[in-house]
Amino acid sequence: MRWRSLGLLGLLLALVVVAYYALESKGTLSGADASRLFQAEEKDVETIAIRKGDALIALKREGNGWRLIEPVQATADSSEVVSLLHALLEAREERRIEEAPKNLADYGLERPAVHLSVTLKDGKTLPALLLGDLNPNGRSVYAKRPDRPAVFLATVIVRLRADRKPDDFRDKTLLALEPNQVTQVELTGKGEPISLSHAEGKGWEINKPIKAKADAAVIGQLLWKIKDARVTAFVGSGPDAKRRYGLERPDLIVELKDAGSVKRLLLKKAADPQVGLYAIAEPRGDVVSLDAGLFTDLSKSPRDLADRSAPERRPATGDKSRRFSPTTPTPPASSSS
Repeated sequence: MRWRSLGLLGLLLALVVVAYYALESKGTLSGADASRLFQAEEKDVETIAIRKGDALIALKREGNGWRLIEPVQATADSSEVVSLLHALLEAREERRIEEAPKNLADYGLERPAVHLSVTLKDGKTLPALLLGDLNPNGRSVYAKRPDRPAVFLATVIVRLRADRKPDDFRDKTLLALEPNQVTQVELTGKGEPISLSHAEGKGWEINKPIKAKADAAVIGQLLWKIKDARVTAFVGSGPDAKRRYGLERPDLIVELKDAGSVKRLLLKKAADPQVGLYAIAEPRGDVVSLDAGLFTDLSKSPRDLADRSAPERRPATGDKSRRFSPTTPTPPASSSS
């Protein structure tokens, strides 16, 4: 009986110890949460505003993605916005530096480098955050709230993610495209236009300038090159942008059709080889720059696109299978001796 009583007392003591440590852990976790600079869940955030001096970058949730709404209206790069949002929501007050600083300029907070604010879906705006200079170790940044005097340290990742240019948050996709849904391709350069079509059960065919079965693998590579192409810079917009960058007379036009839309890609070689290509992906309309290699990838001849395992059918007159490339010169006529 005595041993049974001792066993019960030992069990009760163990339960008390477990409960104590559980409460201690809960209290520690709550304290950590309390130090978070933005008290919100990712799913509840509606807008993020980044102000640097007089410049404003504003990002707004749109469906399952994000949209840049200031200083321009454009689709945002969701991965960049999510990285910023994670940095904001994970950031904490690391250490209090001074409760009532006499000179905010000592911390770069008299004129803060970055002013951050977050608004939730219910319309509530969370307390803003001001970011100043990096501290000497380079791993933290001086920060404060606009309505409180205290200066504290926050992780430098917050400033690195927020102190960006508007274009850094823009979606760099050249053309939204699903290669497997494209049914027609038109390539128009300074040479002979090429027309390709895809029909169920027939595969890809060249319709112009020759009639021939096309190589589905080659066309698939061409379409994936377009899908994977990324903008290197956003260089111009507005009604005269096409004229200013020579895209009223492009070197190559790629037209793509699927069941419900038509997309056009206009390409112009830039005079500066470091720029590469100027391009417009219609109907979006902004002029962007691209790697020059895309022009080479898309400059195809009928012979490049034809299925070489099938017999080639040539047009009745003229040689239409010469390489399709705006830069290919016309061969000189042979002279008789």
